[in-house]
Amino acid sequence: MTKGNAKNRFGGKFIVLDGPDGCGKSVQTKLLTDWLTNYGVETVVFRDPGTTDIGERIRQILLTPRHAAMSTRTELLLYMAARAQLWQEKISPALKQNRCVILDRWLSSTCAYQGCAGGFGIDNVINIARTALERLWPDLTIILDIDPKSASQRLNRALDRMEQKGDEYHRKVREGFLALAKQERKFAVVDASEDIGTVHKKVLEVISKANL
Repeated sequence: MTKGNAKNRFGGKFIVLDGPDGCGKSVQTKLLTDWLTNYGVETVVFRDPGTTDIGERIRQILLTPRHAAMSTRTELLLYMAARAQLWQEKISPALKQNRCVILDRWLSSTCAYQGCAGGFGIDNVINIARTALERLWPDLTIILDIDPKSASQRLNRALDRMEQKGDEYHRKVREGFLALAKQERKFAVVDASEDIGTVHKKVLEVISKANL
């Protein structure tokens, strides 16, 4: 792939890396961003929830362990609020400037966590998103799939409120991601249990073949 081809292919595209806690999203996001940048693609990276001032404040509320009493419905609405602000302030302007937007999490996370594991229902989450968000799905969503036991072994730090929810919850999170990948178009699943380099190669295979 030449630099010119890469700019034409990925400029103005919206790509999300998502998956269970411990799947390696942050590392793979950086590797993908570096790869695109090396090919001359102007790339920006955002995290969801977060990035904007409002989004970072919401993120702190969502992930602080002392907010254990928070309901699934409240979680869902806070995530949507942070996401709506992120779209308005950051994502939409970047896409209009023909930049490639790489995002760590998006609506797919709310479907898996609050929709499936939280029992709210994936379809119910999507119905709320249709009202709350200007755009539901990216040009490509890559789900980094890993079993909960392996994922938990990678989290060698203090766990946030969502990470503390227990094995059964996180088993359902994984089920939610895999179910969504079968249900929605422009989703791909990558085995994230292997070493970092191997996973990166698989991510590149996916975006190289994807119909963006």
